Amino acid sequence: MKLHELKPPPGSHHPRKRVGRGPGSGHGKTATRGQKGQRARTSVNLPKTFEGGQTRLTMRTPKLRGFHNRWRKRFAVLNLTRLNRFENGAELQPESLLEAGLIKDVGAGIKILGTGDLRRKLVIHAHQFSAEARRKIEAAGGTAAVIEVPAPIRPKTKRAKNQPKPVAPVTVETEPSAAEGDATPSKGSKKAKAEKGAVAEKGAVAEKREKPEKGQKGQKGGKDQAVRASGTEDSGKPDKGKKKS
Repeated sequence: MKLHELKPPPGSHHPRKRVGRGPGSGHGKTATRGQKGQRARTSVNLPKTFEGGQTRLTMRTPKLRGFHNRWRKRFAVLNLTRLNRFENGAELQPESLLEAGLIKDVGAGIKILGTGDLRRKLVIHAHQFSAEARRKIEAAGGTAAVIEVPAPIRPKTKRAKNQPKPVAPVTVETEPSAAEGDATPSKGSKKAKAEKGAVAEKGAVAEKREKPEKGQKGQKGGKDQAVRASGTEDSGKPDKGKKKS
């Protein structure tokens, strides 16, 4: 055995299909594409689910349509006629109904319906009873005992973004009042602040009254302008705009 004599096992490798090389290639003149048609052209891009133009299998299969409640409670329904197999005075629990094969699964609970007649005196424990079933059970001398189901524990959810935040209650701190004998209030108390504001308001009113009226203010302003134009009264300088005599 030499290196150039090594070959793969027969049947494991096949020669590549060389199309478009004429009749001598063994694939015909048209390279196994036929004469004409859609697949004979170069730009053929058909999906894998294409079935020659007929309706696809994916379109023929039925779809899940309509609304289906994910949280629907499915009860195990049981009619009264199927309870006549038990003896008088028997106490029926969900476990005994499962053992007897009357129900396959409890589900959200067992509901007893009033179809048929009950000829036995039974104590039936179920989650729900129809009004007719309860009447027939009590008429036969039995008891319809309702099994109480605890409320489901739901996980806490975050508050929605569009809901306002809960407002915390505002607590007002009341300061202790000054003693009756002490006439001067403390520095930071509300009473001292109120007195300070009243004094400031009185000062502003007095200042406003002392201001001259509009006519007096104009006269005073005119006199000051004349003095400025002609210089000071005591100075011997001539007016700024007049020629020397």
